[in-house]
Amino acid sequence: MKTQILATGCNRLSKGFTLVVLNFSAVTSASNKSASFSKTFDYLMEESIITGSIIGWHANNKEDFSYFLDINSSISKKSLEPHPTIWKKYSGYRKTFKSFDGSILELDDKAPNIPLLIFYPSGESSGGVINIFLNDHMQEVLINSNGEIEVNAISY
Repeated sequence: MKTQILATGCNRLSKGFTLVVLNFSAVTSASNKSASFSKTFDYLMEESIITGSIIGWHANNKEDFSYFLDINSSISKKSLEPHPTIWKKYSGYRKTFKSFDGSILELDDKAPNIPLLIFYPSGESSGGVINIFLNDHMQEVLINSNGEIEVNAISY
């Protein structure tokens, strides 16, 4: 992120001062987006660890939801409380999910009903990359298998 700096002042011949103002709005905005995605995935990771259960996360263009998976990777009858999410904020934008095996899935209304991310009681996840194509840039959300989340803005 670039930080804009505004500097005003006087030249060397006159007595005066220089005022420097830093604009942190761009940095704060990226930080807030990261924190929001982190809230969702941190919550799911913690639930998996606490309950000792495998949790699947699914998303399409309009919504995201999570569920417990049984030993056969089927949806369990055990219910999972709704998790914090900002997904609906991006419902009007094209989104893709790239798993670490290289496959890319378009997250639209025809997206298959399969978990995109899987969270394990060991504190690991299957990981992947979510790309959200906004009006003037793409937002890349990298979910590492160790639970770290990184959000990047990429111009196109």
